[in-house]
Amino acid sequence: MVMRRVLLAILLASASPASALDTSAPTLWQERFFWDALLTARDRLARQQSDPMMIPVMKAIAGQVAQQVANLAQIHQYVKAQGDNLRYAYAQGDPQPSLDTISNNFETLTTGCDQVRQNLYYLTARQRIAQSQALPDPEMYQTGLLILGQVQQLQLTLNALYTDMNAVRGLVAENQWTRDNDFSHKTEELMRSVVRVQDSVFAVYNAGYELTMRCR
Repeated sequence: MVMRRVLLAILLASASPASALDTSAPTLWQERFFWDALLTARDRLARQQSDPMMIPVMKAIAGQVAQQVANLAQIHQYVKAQGDNLRYAYAQGDPQPSLDTISNNFETLTTGCDQVRQNLYYLTARQRIAQSQALPDPEMYQTGLLILGQVQQLQLTLNALYTDMNAVRGLVAENQWTRDNDFSHKTEELMRSVVRVQDSVFAVYNAGYELTMRCR
């Protein structure tokens, strides 16, 4: 069991943060231009005739939200593992080497949470752009519901992550072995990053809800 936890700590030290989104997915014409003098006129026209890529783009967004659910679930599992690693470290005569590894893990997980948040804001922007193309259409509406279903899973995953991160934070606060300010700082930074994901979840949900209602 001890060796398993040591190996887990080593593996987590090299864990990659959540990856950025694949930008090669289907796109609307508006997403292919940073600036277009005809943008307003084309938006008005889009209300009469939707972009033919609308449904593929909405399906791609649903898949990209699902990817963030998977990223957040992976971060959650790593955070839970840090609780076991901390208990093992605090049981040692000199926990500092193990705490150094856990500190690096916290830093990696913080980067992962920040990446998920950035990805969700990107998806929020994509949905806002898609709103100008939305028309009452049964298939578009069902695809919008698919997006909202993935956002719901995202929220549930974030809730579980927050609960276990709060428990890890409690372990760090309760232990009096060390007054290492750097370790405490990295713990708080990870906690803040987990909490900050919530705003991006709200943003992607609100954009998805408005998009779906336009398709109803």
